Amino acid sequence: MLSWLLVFLFYITLFVFIIYILSLKKTFALSFKETAFIFIIKISAGCFYGYFFLHISQSDHDTWLYHNEALKQYALLKTDTLHFFLNDIVPKGYKSNPWTSVFNSNDSFAKDLEIVLLLKLLALFDLLSGGRYYVNVIFYNAIVFCGSYYLFKALRNKYPDKRKLWLLVIFCFPPLIFWTSGIRKDGLCFAIVCGLIYQIYASFEIKSSLKNIIFSLILLCLLFLFRNYTALSFVPVLIAYPLSVKNKKYNLLIFVMVIAFCAIGFFLTTFLPESFNLPLKMAERQQTFLNLSGKSYLHTNSLTGNISSYIKVFFQALNHVFIRPYLNEAKGLLYIFSFCEVVFFFLLILGMIIKPSTELRKKINDPFILSLIIIAFLNYIIIGYTVPFLGAIVRYKAPFEILFLIVFIYFQKTDSLFKQKTFEKSKAFKFK
Repeated sequence: MLSWLLVFLFYITLFVFIIYILSLKKTFALSFKETAFIFIIKISAGCFYGYFFLHISQSDHDTWLYHNEALKQYALLKTDTLHFFLNDIVPKGYKSNPWTSVFNSNDSFAKDLEIVLLLKLLALFDLLSGGRYYVNVIFYNAIVFCGSYYLFKALRNKYPDKRKLWLLVIFCFPPLIFWTSGIRKDGLCFAIVCGLIYQIYASFEIKSSLKNIIFSLILLCLLFLFRNYTALSFVPVLIAYPLSVKNKKYNLLIFVMVIAFCAIGFFLTTFLPESFNLPLKMAERQQTFLNLSGKSYLHTNSLTGNISSYIKVFFQALNHVFIRPYLNEAKGLLYIFSFCEVVFFFLLILGMIIKPSTELRKKINDPFILSLIIIAFLNYIIIGYTVPFLGAIVRYKAPFEILFLIVFIYFQKTDSLFKQKTFEKSKAFKFK
């Protein structure tokens, strides 16, 4: 116990020192105190997440399953390093072609690779932590924090008068902290999504460079490896954003048209070989979930791969991700909090309708905000279509919930609130 605590405190101290060094840079978007406080909060949430699902809740033990499997990879790393980096990375034992089964839900090397990559990463953490779960939480959250930081940096640069609001929303929103601080894929996917949003913003609104393009491609590939449909949700944004920057007057129309064309393209893939028939593959993914059992099951009609089934399930999907859980379904601590989230978001929408922000027409044409709406909505609807379990829905949608929250706050009538006293003095400062 003492050795665990000493190692834990050593790495906390090391990362706080690294934070201090970074905060000395003029371009760093946060102060040392802000960064250190946020990082400690995330680590605390990650430790609580692990403790909660080990000792309190019996609903989900994936984080500890990953840890135990990673320990086997850690043992392999120590005994046969070369085999560690090659084992499971090179496809073997699969009936289907790994290059044509990227969208398969079963017997797919690409599908299994996301777990393999997570386990390999945790094994590398184990090399530093000696296989201690709660110490690994520190390393894991250092990666997740980087994603949150770049989302905050994009918002601070674009809307600097709401800096305090963005600080609270991105780093202190309880559901996001809880679900992305525990060791599993969700936090990593969130970090990649945030990094990709920043690179897209920097490319199209600051100055496009080869570095931005390379980072964007790397992040997009990583996201595709972890969650391919989330990566595909960025396609409309990557098409519409550069078009809207050149035609600022018709941004909303451009985004709507691009989404319409992408939706048509999605269903046109039914004419492609079965491996790339996206509506069919999404239906198969839903069926994989339907074959599972769980206490929080929500009745969901089956997708068949044709457009009519998607139309029939559409409002069911919206209900599951935007409205559930109902009050009578909130029969546990996590579901009670989730119900409160739903109420909170509806109150924000109500406030946005009653007292909309000034210059609403101008704001609704903002390509950055439209991009956040598209990314969040598409991922919500994908989750609604494919996941029939309320507990999983709550977890999966948390990283995209924050994007909706940013949008709702942006449209609130808060133009005169939370402004920095020093903002006027910093007008001449050029954000990079």
